[in-house]
Amino acid sequence: MHSLSAILTSAALALTLAACGGGDDDADAGADDTQTAEAVADEPDADEPAEDESVEDESVEDDTTEDVPTEDESVEEEPPADEPAAAGGSGKGAVLTLANGETFEFSVLCSLEPQMAAGSEILFTATSYDTPGLDITQFGDEGTVTDIATISVFDGNYETLWDAGSFYEAVGGTIELSLEGSTIRGSGSFYPGGDIAATPVDGEVVAEC
Repeated sequence: MHSLSAILTSAALALTLAACGGGDDDADAGADDTQTAEAVADEPDADEPAEDESVEDESVEDDTTEDVPTEDESVEEEPPADEPAAAGGSGKGAVLTLANGETFEFSVLCSLEPQMAAGSEILFTATSYDTPGLDITQFGDEGTVTDIATISVFDGNYETLWDAGSFYEAVGGTIELSLEGSTIRGSGSFYPGGDIAATPVDGEVVAEC
């Protein structure tokens, strides 16, 4: 029994020493292990560069950069294209003055070059679609209607207000039309409502085209 008690006692002592960290040999072994771990920690990582090694940054050229003109580079602007002229020609205005004191002002469209229209030659014309409106026409010597001059003023329904023309010459009416550069001048006997039996009124018109 004595030997069994000694064995148990020795075993208990061994467990106590193990729980406390072991004996001197174990302590020496632990110290060696600690020194080995510290040496490994002090060694530099093979993948990391040393402190004295510098890494050069590589610059990448951007081929997509667009050329931007400098401030002193001028870009010539093309002049705007001429706007098309209004249909039927261009014009400024016309004024008709009658001897009875009536005065009419119009905006006009002019055609100052000879042309064929409705089978007749027209040498020049000025037309206004204002209210009232105006028509000045000098026919040429070709076509259905020839050598006739007319000056007419009409309302919004195209009813004649005042009319002068070569066809009134048969009853004593007069008319004169001329083209001077871009100005049409006319004078004559104006019949109210185009009534050939009415008493005419002298008048004069100037159209600036």
